[in-house]
Amino acid sequence: MKTKLRTCTNEFLEAFKRDFDEKYLDLYRNLDRAAIQKLFENDEVYEINHEFEYQLLKPGDEVHNTIAVYSALNWLTPVQATQEEMWFTMLNTVYLDYLLASLKQVANHQNFDQHIKNYLFFYGSTIRAQLRQRLSKYWWVGKRLYDEQNADTDPYWLIRFFCELDLSGKAISFFASKLTNNQDIALGIVEGIYTRRDKVKNVKETYTYINKHFNMIGGVKVLDIMTRTQVKQETMDFIDYFTANPHTLPVKSRQIII
Repeated sequence: MKTKLRTCTNEFLEAFKRDFDEKYLDLYRNLDRAAIQKLFENDEVYEINHEFEYQLLKPGDEVHNTIAVYSALNWLTPVQATQEEMWFTMLNTVYLDYLLASLKQVANHQNFDQHIKNYLFFYGSTIRAQLRQRLSKYWWVGKRLYDEQNADTDPYWLIRFFCELDLSGKAISFFASKLTNNQDIALGIVEGIYTRRDKVKNVKETYTYINKHFNMIGGVKVLDIMTRTQVKQETMDFIDYFTANPHTLPVKSRQIII
């Protein structure tokens, strides 16, 4: 189904944030669809003249959602994709049913209010904020892991692997690093972990530990000139080393990573 992008003015977003706790938080706590819809029926919320193929999102299915959002909106430029106003509006309009269904799943959590805010808004540094907000996260992970080298077969294969468990934790810890701004490095590390998935677990701690290794060797190698193939091989060699020598891993990390 074709639909148009929607966004809002910066003034509307800033006022919404400023008054959120007092005026709007209860609407999201109560999953009040009609009231939320009404909030976005005004002149400060408007369509952008760009159509995309809408796909239904599934609460809890991070693989499907990442592929659905990125494949529908892969024509956005990175600059366009940094716009909080767009993601905030799209989540509250086009993807409102998904938002409410997702909130319903965490409604009994002790920090429910913070879940609501993290779903809706950008908080923290720019990269972390983009990887935390509910829709923006899917686009940016898709952008970073879309494999153009396999465009004729399955360009989403690394997305399927990376997103299968604890996407939010892994995305923030892995992609918030300056190291993985280089897509060849990011793809090489993920592919290396995938290739050694019989030796290490596909968890946040594995990515964090391997990132630390690359940051360390960055003192003696120019990482940005490494090819994806070289990064993959370095990742596999490092995994082979520490799994053969588990005493080199921090004690708390051993059972988590291996």
